[in-house]
Amino acid sequence: MNSILLAAASGGMGFLKPLYWLFGKCMSLLLGVLSNEYFLAIIIFTVVTRLLLLPINIKQQKTMAKTTRLQPKIQKIQKKYPDPRDRNKLNQEMQELYAREGHNPMQMGCGPMLFQMVFLMGIIGIIYYPLSYVLGMSGFNDHANEIAEVVKELGYKGNYLQLGILENFDSFRDTLTAKFPDLFTERMNIQIASYREGMTLFGIDMTAIPHWKDGIIVIIPILCLVTSLGSSLVSTLIQKKNNPAASQQMGSMMMMMLMMPFFSFYISFKVTAAVGFYWIISNLVAILQQLFIFWKFPPRKTQARLMVENTIERRSREENIKKIK
Repeated sequence: MNSILLAAASGGMGFLKPLYWLFGKCMSLLLGVLSNEYFLAIIIFTVVTRLLLLPINIKQQKTMAKTTRLQPKIQKIQKKYPDPRDRNKLNQEMQELYAREGHNPMQMGCGPMLFQMVFLMGIIGIIYYPLSYVLGMSGFNDHANEIAEVVKELGYKGNYLQLGILENFDSFRDTLTAKFPDLFTERMNIQIASYREGMTLFGIDMTAIPHWKDGIIVIIPILCLVTSLGSSLVSTLIQKKNNPAASQQMGSMMMMMLMMPFFSFYISFKVTAAVGFYWIISNLVAILQQLFIFWKFPPRKTQARLMVENTIERRSREENIKKIK
């Protein structure tokens, strides 16, 4: 256990520390503006991230609409080359079709998902290492091993040093102040106590890891599951509306989309309640964002608009070719 504690004490993996520092500065600024309203700061973080993703998601919606419009032509080419030995010819005609239509199916990509993963790692960093990156306790990482030994002697057996200090700060304060007076100053102790108080929501200690036997805190994993299922369901229904021709293949996709909510439900029992709270807010914002995009860019109107744009582009290319000749 001691080795695990010492590993957790280091403040995260080295290559993620710049990300933790950046997110910590942002969170510190928000907490200052919002008078230490921790959960409001997390909500603002999440909304801002989703807004940054909005242009990418809109572009994906347009790309999906374009793919749907081209589906009959794609199927025609696929029927033309049913023999696997003609794979090269099939690919060549597909590329020619995409070139004529000015379409790149790879634009759908996984950019938003990668961006969300980076954001999640940053959030986890500032949740698990608040003293180093949010409260700006300079020098904590340099003395992390010594502090870990002290709190171990005080009876702490958890895996996360900085969360352990927050959770047991009333008990650890005097000893830590006596042994590390340059770190645990009077001003810093006040900041830690204030931050610790802000990590409690409706009586739920957000530094704790949920467990079935811990009463009300179990609502966090349950809400993670419900909101994640809601987001997956909305996404599936929108995809069916966008591409009715692909609805027959939705069965296997639906199974995959259902697996992710239950996986997040399982993981929410392995991380602090604060991480689960972030997931809940993220899922709710994702649902609203998907509904907004679907309302603002309905499939039929988007496809009609793209058809007009593609016709204009194609005629422009043809005119340019004539001029060159």
